[in-house]
Amino acid sequence: MTLVNSEGVRHKHSYYLDADHEFGARAKSIADQAFDIMIEEMVNQPRSLQKRIGPSEMGIDCNRAVLHKLARTPEPPRGPAWKPQVGTALHDQQERWFTKAAAKGSSEENRWLCEQSVVVGQISGEDHKGSTDLFDAWGHAVGDWKFVGPSRLKGYKSKGPSNQYKKQAHLYGRGWELEGWQVDLVMIFFIPRDGELSDSYVWSEPYSQQVALDTLARMNQLDGLQKAIGLEQALSLYPLCDDRFCNWCAPQNRVTQLQQTNPFARR
Repeated sequence: MTLVNSEGVRHKHSYYLDADHEFGARAKSIADQAFDIMIEEMVNQPRSLQKRIGPSEMGIDCNRAVLHKLARTPEPPRGPAWKPQVGTALHDQQERWFTKAAAKGSSEENRWLCEQSVVVGQISGEDHKGSTDLFDAWGHAVGDWKFVGPSRLKGYKSKGPSNQYKKQAHLYGRGWELEGWQVDLVMIFFIPRDGELSDSYVWSEPYSQQVALDTLARMNQLDGLQKAIGLEQALSLYPLCDDRFCNWCAPQNRVTQLQQTNPFARR
């Protein structure tokens, strides 16, 4: 077995290849092209290309990340991420299952509404919308799917969802409320990506319009700030966050840490 670092046709990628036989070169060529197709689709997913801030990002704690999203700054370059693609595929599966469950003539006809787009509010006078995973018209509840690995699932069971996820759920609740629906409850379904369905964790709380309005008020305040004084000046008002997964702060934090341990590191 060999680790292959391939240039590919369109994208660089790596994988392990077991092909110690007479058709080894052909196997490598086929593998290169197969991974190329997967990566091409991954980087051209609508969500990967999205620059405008959506409800799933409005609850981000890091003000610098939010400012970049509001200014529609292109995301820092990073390799294609496979785990979100698994989540996308599972979301598609859930949509098929729940659409079938709510089909005409079924015992739960019109109960489950899947992947509906709703306007959650305005930022600087512009409507912002998002696609909700699930709405239960009988239970008056918004549902959001999160497909997570074992360590994340353990953390959510212990501490509950992040503020970002909670605010996202309430924003979707407001979107359905604005559409004229009664909304009593917001729910997040944490489903194991690697495990059994019985390991799932479901979080819920009563819908709060105020949580959604406070989130939108923060968006408007930060958007007004960066438009008034410019993005760079606005960023200077907020420190780097310590989230190691933050696309905007984590790379700069790593450079700072390197400089602290190695004074000769390139700035």
